Amino acid sequence: MKTQHRRIPVLPNRPVTHPFARQIVRSYPVGRQSFSRACTGKNMSLVITMEEGLPPKLKANILTTMNSKDGNEWQKIPFVRTHKKTMECELKPKRPGLHSFRAEFSMDNGTTWFRDTVPDAWVLVDPQQVDSLRMYTLIPNISGTIAHWKADLKRINEMGFNAIHLLPLTLQDTSKSPYSAKDFFHIDPSYLDKNSKLSGLEQLEDFIEEARTLNIRLCFDLVLNHIGLNSTMSKQAPDWIMADPKRSDGLRRAGYWCEKGWLFWEDLVLINYEHPSDSIRAEIWSYMTEYALFWAKYANDTNGFVRFDNLHSSNPEFIQGLTSELHARYPNIGIIAEYFTDENIMLHTAPKWGLNLNLATPWNFKFVPQLREYLNYIHRVSMHIRYFMPVTSHDSGTPAQEFGGIYSTIPRYVAAALMGTGASGMVQGVEYGQEEKIDFIGKKPKMKFPSEAVFGLFIGKINAILANYPAFRRGGNCVFVDNSHDAILAAFRKSTGSQLFGFLVVCNFDIYHEQRIYIDLTKTIETDESITYCELLSERVDSFPGPRFELTLPPCSAEVFMLTERDENSK
Repeated sequence: MKTQHRRIPVLPNRPVTHPFARQIVRSYPVGRQSFSRACTGKNMSLVITMEEGLPPKLKANILTTMNSKDGNEWQKIPFVRTHKKTMECELKPKRPGLHSFRAEFSMDNGTTWFRDTVPDAWVLVDPQQVDSLRMYTLIPNISGTIAHWKADLKRINEMGFNAIHLLPLTLQDTSKSPYSAKDFFHIDPSYLDKNSKLSGLEQLEDFIEEARTLNIRLCFDLVLNHIGLNSTMSKQAPDWIMADPKRSDGLRRAGYWCEKGWLFWEDLVLINYEHPSDSIRAEIWSYMTEYALFWAKYANDTNGFVRFDNLHSSNPEFIQGLTSELHARYPNIGIIAEYFTDENIMLHTAPKWGLNLNLATPWNFKFVPQLREYLNYIHRVSMHIRYFMPVTSHDSGTPAQEFGGIYSTIPRYVAAALMGTGASGMVQGVEYGQEEKIDFIGKKPKMKFPSEAVFGLFIGKINAILANYPAFRRGGNCVFVDNSHDAILAAFRKSTGSQLFGFLVVCNFDIYHEQRIYIDLTKTIETDESITYCELLSERVDSFPGPRFELTLPPCSAEVFMLTERDENSK
């Protein structure tokens, strides 16, 4: 048979129907990969601009399902002309989650309409509690019983924290690590008041009610990848555990990579989310989904969060199904992820999974130049990815161990809280100047702290600043004006307001010496006249002679200046 080619398709004529759309500059990114961020209850401003001027009969709408009751009904919100070159549309998202929107245009005053020629825009809307998160990590094994935790809520709240992260409370396996569960649905008895007539879950529910009374959100830690070696699951359903023929018990251990190579946690075995049997794999996925929903329900009761431990090691297909179920059952819950992966993977998975905050690790950056670079990164990606940035974590050392002294807490907490994008916190003990990391593994007596927290008032002031001034809860508005100083970070946080220029945050990280710095704000503030300020930590009111001045800071210190045009210090 003679060889013949396939039919060549006909290329149709398709001229650009509405070339004017290509001249539009949009204030929002388009395409699923370039999603933006918003928060429920906060205005979201969308602007379109044409440098040549808008056509006189142009009308425009935003089409979106964002605020429809079931998430499927399209709604129209009109653009309003604000200038001969610009139109603006104000949206106030009501429902958390990933939503799309697109513009439509009419060139004849509304008679006929055509769709925008670019891909739909996507926005990940965070639940309200994500904005201004100030979270305290409570270490259960040194904090006594749940009744003691309940009694401590008021003290934590008085420092300005509005959320508490609880390490896993589940029944512990023989290693007594909270991350090595024996059973996922029972509370470890070491946390319970033996004299109480209430069950373990009832005691926890009593604690939750008190947290709700104080408007404290709770964050429950979910351990999805592994379970204890001697757990009920590994004994009753060993087929659910990944196999390792090199082990005498045949069970694969969980591990981690470090500079010494690949190391294993001998007390942890890996759950097999890729079981070859469809029915058994479905059992595993269903059981682990129920575990996540069980604790998420408690988090939802406080408008709180769940934390995904070691998300970078989780099965992506399972996480996709779990997060879909989680958002369907508890749409207002927040998700915090311990997710150490590259930016491209994060951009792909964060919107699909609805990750509201990722754990930042500022303690890994010991020196000021590297910390400055890291903070610049946090702001560079903030349109798409938001970070929760505590001063240290329960896995890291204390500020004294990481940075050389307890008073490094001052500049480090200011940087974490006021140079980030609005979500920060600390681990129990930092307020007392705890010098050594608290060991969260093993049964321990209730730890005795000093009667007064050496950093308590300071932490309360920083938390109040974060809560009261929206400039510290935005991304992309942090400009470093320290001329790459080796010991000082100085950042200008741009604000809005008729008389308010913004905020200047200055931190000296040198633990031994005072440091001087010359500040030049001419590129951030358009004035040559004197600038009135209120230093928010000391409440000192004074003025700088102009946008150029010199500051001297003692060792381990910080100052936060609110800068105004006149002698008025309103927000």
